[in-house]
Amino acid sequence: MRAMIISNPKSGTSETMLGEVIGTIESLYEEIIIKKTQQIGDALRFAKESGTFDHLIVIGGDGTLNEVVNGLMTLERADRPTVGIIPAGTCNDFARALELPIQPSQAAEIIRSTHEQHVDVIQVNNMYALNFVGVGLIADASRQIDPDEKESLGSIGYFLATIRQFREVDPFEIVLRRGNDILFEGNVSFLYVGNGSYLGTVPTKLETQSFSDGLLEVVHSSAIGFPMIKQLLTQQLGLDQKSTEWNHFQTQQIEVGLTEPQIIDVDGEHFESDQLSITIQEQALTFFTP
Repeated sequence: MRAMIISNPKSGTSETMLGEVIGTIESLYEEIIIKKTQQIGDALRFAKESGTFDHLIVIGGDGTLNEVVNGLMTLERADRPTVGIIPAGTCNDFARALELPIQPSQAAEIIRSTHEQHVDVIQVNNMYALNFVGVGLIADASRQIDPDEKESLGSIGYFLATIRQFREVDPFEIVLRRGNDILFEGNVSFLYVGNGSYLGTVPTKLETQSFSDGLLEVVHSSAIGFPMIKQLLTQQLGLDQKSTEWNHFQTQQIEVGLTEPQIIDVDGEHFESDQLSITIQEQALTFFTP
């Protein structure tokens, strides 16, 4: 078997960590190719070149993994290697959702176990994601989080950034469509369309969440100000709120229309748009899991 390792030194990956991983898995393979990222786009490019490998091992955080997913989705389904994750970022939301160990050699042992799970992938316009698409408060908070708080406080840092955004949050108008049907039309403070079970290291707490059910979780809310803060404190930022101001449903596909362009957060990557086409690609990738 052959394996490619994509390692992001900027995410905290050290030579020691890389050595631990290689030492744990090297007996599995006839050949291991190591690719180290130097700049944005490298992991995307390397992943596009991984079609001839049996396994693709990613040492990095959510940003590196997002690039890898977008690279892999350009390959034919049969050519996509099984992915092993060695968490090396700050949030590691998808790794948390897969219940992967944080310690590098222990995470590498998961690859040795060869237990695999097929995972759905979100497609939003021409991009792909594993965790979520966020508009409004969610996107604003992730952009505004202080890097030092993110590093030292983790989920608390994300929560503080969310609270700060209440000073500036303005409801925005959306139309949610599925085919010819209008599912919702009105003002909201945020929109979440997800497949993952963590958001900024905090569990989303959506009881129906599954990586492989072929369904998107859609949550939107019109709550702002103190009612929102109270609910966030009570639920610890979970999205499964019990309130008439919160709406949650599942769907395979959704079209989002915005009356004016908004910042869109796709697994931590940001762009501006007023139209989103979001679909689920069922069991499009395979990951090593405990």
